[in-house]
Amino acid sequence: MMQKAEDIANGIRAGDLRSISRAITLVEDLNSFATGREIIKNIYASTGKAGIIGITGPPGVGKSTIIGNLSSMLKAKGKKVAIIAVDASSPFTNGSFLGNRIRMQGNLYRDGIYMRSLSSRGSSGGLSRSTWDAVRILDAAGFDRIIVETVGAGQADLDILGMAHTIAVVLAPGLGDEIQAIKAGLMEIANVFIINKMDRDGAFIAMKDIEDSLALTPQNEWKIPVIGLDSIKMEGYGDLIAALEDHLSFAGKDSGNEK
Repeated sequence: MMQKAEDIANGIRAGDLRSISRAITLVEDLNSFATGREIIKNIYASTGKAGIIGITGPPGVGKSTIIGNLSSMLKAKGKKVAIIAVDASSPFTNGSFLGNRIRMQGNLYRDGIYMRSLSSRGSSGGLSRSTWDAVRILDAAGFDRIIVETVGAGQADLDILGMAHTIAVVLAPGLGDEIQAIKAGLMEIANVFIINKMDRDGAFIAMKDIEDSLALTPQNEWKIPVIGLDSIKMEGYGDLIAALEDHLSFAGKDSGNEK
């Protein structure tokens, strides 16, 4: 028997994980578009409270590792955390390589963190068609921090700008000439820069390169920090959390409980 949209919406507001997962499945499935719309309409008044953090950057820089560590530390600080990982789809089959789920999901569930992978479904941007709706569902369910990881498609990830309150761009040493194109596409949307893999050669040079570029870029009241991370030694994560929370506060999302 098909569960009513109103019943699912009530479950979402109560924080019921089964209702949350069911709703995200419905908004992702074109065949259940009408039901998904009805759920979003029903819960919309309960949204607008969560602090939404976008994590973007090219493939291979360690975004998934950072998000796993970051979410566990936020949970330890008393935040209710959810993750949406947007995975690249095959343009031929529309199927998703849900690698992020395989790498991350088991440990996060044990930590009490909700994670869902969504296919980009051939979207020209870094976010899938249903990502907005999934964020609204998690927001209405009472999550304080919602982390959205995009597929790392450079300038195509600019669509996260309209969704996240705080955007962190992850880079790493060894990108070579590619870093210039990445900087051109992402410099304007970053609120925080992360240089991951600080244990590698060239990490401090990469960090200084970003700092020098920022020094030449006009900035508003928010001065963009550059945070170095060593995810093996878990170094730099305290600074990262402080920077993200500071910017959420700057954006009017101090505690994750604002309307």
